[in-house]
Amino acid sequence: MRKILLLLLFSASCWSQANNFVARQKNLVWENVVISDQANIPELLAKHPRLTITSSKNAVYKGKGSHIKNICPDTSPFMEDEVSFDFEIEPGDGKYRVTVFNIVYTQGKTKTTTAAEKYFLEKGILKQDAQSKKDFECLGIYFSRIFTMTMIYKNKM
Repeated sequence: MRKILLLLLFSASCWSQANNFVARQKNLVWENVVISDQANIPELLAKHPRLTITSSKNAVYKGKGSHIKNICPDTSPFMEDEVSFDFEIEPGDGKYRVTVFNIVYTQGKTKTTTAAEKYFLEKGILKQDAQSKKDFECLGIYFSRIFTMTMIYKNKM
């Protein structure tokens, strides 16, 4: 019985880490560590026209991503809306940590904004239903691409 319980706990923790989303103080947060020799974070971010650095202190860069659109098949309708967010990048030796928070969706012509927590959290905990998992996967892959291969976006825009 103990082995089954440990296996279930291990499986649940692996899934929650696989998509890099966590609920922190009832807020949705995405974190990832990127292994890279890229030391010039401002140069990396300058390649994506919708990412801006708002401050830097002690080699920690804070910024905003604004009005970014991403569409994945079989995701929730709100995933088609523009998304804006705050981010923080902390460089380390041969890597950097990216943290994305204050994720907000903006609906088309009405410009109504909705915090991602409304869609992804239930009582301060990550939703675990199949649809939320698809949405997490889509958004997580997109954040990974934004903060690791930004030159691709610059070339496409």
